[in-house]
Amino acid sequence: MKVVLDTTAVIYLNDFSKFSEIFITPEVIFEAKDQNSLMKLESFEKKILDPVDEDVEEIKKIAATTGDIDKLSSTDITVLALAKGKSCTIISDDRNIQNVAEKIGLEYIPVFSEKIKKLVTWKKFCRNCKEYFDDDNCPVCGDKLWRVMGSSKIIK
Repeated sequence: MKVVLDTTAVIYLNDFSKFSEIFITPEVIFEAKDQNSLMKLESFEKKILDPVDEDVEEIKKIAATTGDIDKLSSTDITVLALAKGKSCTIISDDRNIQNVAEKIGLEYIPVFSEKIKKLVTWKKFCRNCKEYFDDDNCPVCGDKLWRVMGSSKIIK
């Protein structure tokens, strides 16, 4: 199985031998900087690659449609984009990564938690005005918008 590891996978997985090919982005290497993770990174064969810009832009657009864009770090976006570009399985516990992966049909495996059970589209809601908006703050009253589930679809 060809995989792209996110930082959680590097930190917490101990057996990398079951993967036929492992890809990691430079951002994941930068995040996994504790001594144990650095030792692990030295212990297995991997390819450190940046995703292509077109895949990064596509992931950003898709994450904007699901409402996950504000919760994904730049590292998360590179992990998703590399997995898309290389047609790999993502190893990640991040629910936002899993949601976007589900949206585009990428396989994913969690490290500790269960897979997400619903594909969710998030919206931003003003509790004062009782309206949905695309901004971070309500354009009417200026209050902070809250991330709420807009719609969901059960994953089979």
